Amino acid sequence: MSSAKPLLVVLGATGNQGGSVIAHFLSVSPSSYALRAVTRDPSSAKATSLASQGVEVVVGDFDDPKSLDKAFDGASIIFAATDFVQLMLSASLRERAAATGEPPGFYIRDYEAQQNKNIIDAAAKVTTLDRFIFSGLPNVNKLSEGKYAHVYYCDSKALAEEYGKAKYPQLWEKTSVFYAGFFLENLIGEDGAFRPTLNKSKDTLIAQKGEPLTTVLFPWYSAVQDTGPFVAALIHAAPGQKLLGVNQWLSLQDIYKIMAHTMGKAIRFVDSTPTISIGDPEFQRAHKGLIGFSVEFGYDGSKVDKTVLRPEELNKSIRLPSVEDWIKQQDWDNILQCE
Repeated sequence: MSSAKPLLVVLGATGNQGGSVIAHFLSVSPSSYALRAVTRDPSSAKATSLASQGVEVVVGDFDDPKSLDKAFDGASIIFAATDFVQLMLSASLRERAAATGEPPGFYIRDYEAQQNKNIIDAAAKVTTLDRFIFSGLPNVNKLSEGKYAHVYYCDSKALAEEYGKAKYPQLWEKTSVFYAGFFLENLIGEDGAFRPTLNKSKDTLIAQKGEPLTTVLFPWYSAVQDTGPFVAALIHAAPGQKLLGVNQWLSLQDIYKIMAHTMGKAIRFVDSTPTISIGDPEFQRAHKGLIGFSVEFGYDGSKVDKTVLRPEELNKSIRLPSVEDWIKQQDWDNILQCE
C-alpha cells in the first residue's frame, strides 16, 4: 500500500491490545498514519471489519519470520503484542510439551518468547522504522530471584525484551515498552475471572473478599479502550520509555463497590478469594504467583525496578474515562449470573 503518511503496523490487530491501537487511530480524524493490521486469518470477521474501515489487512504468522518480513515492509512504527493465553490453551502445543517431558507452562513460556524474538528479529531489519512499541511484562522470576518462577506469561515477554535489548542496541534506541495492567475485561470475559454474582432476587451483588487480591491495590485499565491512547502517548514521547498501563489503582473490593453503586444494588461479601475460572493447574499456579509477586514486588516490579513510568510521568495530557465510566457502560444484568 503506497501512502504519503507514515505506516503504523499493528500485530495482534484483532485482539484486545492491538485492536485498541487500531481503533484509537481510526478515531483520530484526520489520521496521521496509514494503518496496517497483521493477522493470521485475514478472512475472520474482525479482520474483514478492519478492511471495511480502510485498514490494510495482511497475513502475518509469529512462527514464520518470512511472513513478518513482508508484513513489516515500509513500516514507520510497529506495535507488537502476543497472546500467551491462546498458546496455553492450544492442545497441539500441550502435546508437543508432553513429548519433550517439559511442563507445559515452561514450554509455552519459551514458545511465546521465541515468537517475540522472531518479531524483534524482523523489526530490526526494517530500515524505515522510527519506533518499535513492544507489549511486555516484567521478568518476575528474575526480579524475585526465583521465588516466583511460574508466572510464565510475564517471563515469556521479558525474556524476549532482554534478547532484543542485548542483540539489537540500535533497534532498542528507538524502542518503548508497554506493560499492560489488569484487564477490566477480566470482569466480563468468557472465563469470568473475578466476576461477582447476583442473589436470586437480583437485588444484591455477591462478591468475594479473600486476601490478598481483593484488598490490595492493583493497576486496572481497559485493554480495549485504553491501550490505544497509551500507545499513542508512547509514540509521541521520547523512545526508551517503559510505561505501565493503568487507569486507576483499585482493589477488587473497590471495583465491586463501584459496580453495586452503579447497578443500584446492595452488596454482600463472602469469605473466599476469587480466582480465574480456567481450571488448568498451570494457569492457577501462574495466577497465584503473579498475585504474590505483585504484593511483594509491585505488579510491574516497581519496588525493585524503578524504570517503569506511570502515565502521569510520561504525559500529563493522557485523559481516559474512569473505571466507573467503564463499569457504567457494561450490561451487568445480562453478564452476571445468579447464585
